[in-house]
Amino acid sequence: MKRPLSHAKSGFSLIELVITMTILSILVGVVSFRSGAVVEKSKISKISSLVDTLKTSCALYHSDVGSYAREYTNYAASNRQLSGTQTTAGWAGPYLETPLAHNNHNPYGQLHVYNSVTANGWIPGFDLDGDGTADVTGAGNMLYLASLPAEAAKILNDTFDSGVAGNWQDTGRVRYQSGSRRAQVLVYY
Repeated sequence: MKRPLSHAKSGFSLIELVITMTILSILVGVVSFRSGAVVEKSKISKISSLVDTLKTSCALYHSDVGSYAREYTNYAASNRQLSGTQTTAGWAGPYLETPLAHNNHNPYGQLHVYNSVTANGWIPGFDLDGDGTADVTGAGNMLYLASLPAEAAKILNDTFDSGVAGNWQDTGRVRYQSGSRRAQVLVYY
């Protein structure tokens, strides 16, 4: 007796589909995790670049005018000494192409450049060498960054303060207050 020939059915089995979906899910997770890290580094890179630009702008302003500039977002032109037109003797600006704006310069929130490194008494100053004493107090330029996540502040700190002894939140050019998610960066003194 002859057996009838069996015809193979086309398609995938349930197990093959489950395995394929699992592999795809893992790949999507890895790619999205890595792209999230890239986005964070891009945001911090933007802030780091701003700090470098501000350092140059503040130094030029100080050289021309003899005092430290302030540049506040969302304030009158008189508080935009780096980007707005001023009548101060010696002023040869603008020193910034565009006024500071939190959505353009700080992707996390508000920002200001203060003409005091202890503005509003938030910090006693900057301990640049990590010995426990404030090395820079009083006059100078400090960048204030609001709503900065701790992870972003740590990356920013590592950018400017790599190798400084002490707690990363309290020493070097970057100070971070985790409770209020505020960061202060010493720009120029």
